[in-house]
Amino acid sequence: NTFMRKERKLLLVLKFVSIPVIVSFVFFYVAYIEPLSSLPQIFHRTWLLLLLISGILYLIFALVEHYYHRLFRHISYLKILHRVHIEINPTLHMEEISLRVLQILLEIFNSKTGVLRILDPDLKRFMKNAEFSVNEVSAPGRRFSSSRFRMFNPSMISEKAHTCIEEIIRTNNLHTFPTIAVIPFVSRNNLSAVAVVATEISDKNFFELVKEPTEIFSKHVSSVYENALLHQEISLASITDALTGIYNKRFFQQRVREEFAKAQRNHFPVSIMISDLDNFKYYVDRFGHPETDLLLQKFATLIRQSLRGADIVCRFGGDEFAYLLPYSGSLEAYAVAERIKGTILSHPFLIGNNEEVFITISFGIASFPEHGDMSEEVLKKADQALFVSKENGRNRITIYQTR
Repeated sequence: NTFMRKERKLLLVLKFVSIPVIVSFVFFYVAYIEPLSSLPQIFHRTWLLLLLISGILYLIFALVEHYYHRLFRHISYLKILHRVHIEINPTLHMEEISLRVLQILLEIFNSKTGVLRILDPDLKRFMKNAEFSVNEVSAPGRRFSSSRFRMFNPSMISEKAHTCIEEIIRTNNLHTFPTIAVIPFVSRNNLSAVAVVATEISDKNFFELVKEPTEIFSKHVSSVYENALLHQEISLASITDALTGIYNKRFFQQRVREEFAKAQRNHFPVSIMISDLDNFKYYVDRFGHPETDLLLQKFATLIRQSLRGADIVCRFGGDEFAYLLPYSGSLEAYAVAERIKGTILSHPFLIGNNEEVFITISFGIASFPEHGDMSEEVLKKADQALFVSKENGRNRITIYQTR
């Protein structure tokens, strides 16, 4: 931006200095070759030529300025596309994309203050933060009664988005700047995010120059958001059980290996629990698979609500679920199983024609290092403990014991 302003000043200086200099040179050259003529006579004979030369020079400088602006725009496009390709395209993490996008926008508008807010609920699912802000400049004693808005792609900004923009400006004190640029990002025909950048620049020509590059940047970033969202959805689908929405067996086995490796290095306990619903086949035979699928979905929801933040649950298959409890010995795991068991037992499940049924659940527990050093060994012993719970009448929790 600074380079552009310097170049424009140089063009103006050349235009308004060189034309008089060249015209004067022609005039005095004619006076030199016709020394007997007076200055008024020379002017009378050459004024049309001088006027023509001035016009031609002015047109030449106008063309130079025009093509300079076009060149600047093309260079801006290339720079932006290069930065999108180098800095944004390679990453599929939503937070990283958003921070880099905001940083590039701040550079485009020569600003140190801006906010990018995610509006799309699908994007928010994969983000810890829905708002990213940079505010290195504060001007508490200054306020503009009417900051000039520069809307890019204004047709994409809905009434709801306008409310969001007003809130961003108010909460971040952006009205202390003369110009506020608003850049929307549209993904899947919906407004996925909006960036609000406060800048000291108020030159209309500047915004005309950056308008097209910024809109191109916005379209590319929207595509990047869409690709990242698709990647996240595919990644989530690959580790999620389609029926219950909790993790699948493949992801569980991967996390078990990771947690056991950490536990062996850092010497902390890890427990594995396996559970299944008692007499589940009876409910399948009586009500059918569609109804018992709904029951499993509700069951999975109740389990998630009963677990701690670091605990992981997955559906192993059918009505069998496995649990990974880092930093928990067998007694701590037993307490977690008791909590889940009590929650399930006290919850009436509606099935069939809104018939209430109460379900019981059995658990088997084994722990590292108490019952084994390897994850496969501990998992096998948790399964054996579950078998003991079933053999002893169901609705039980059994910690593995050496026979």
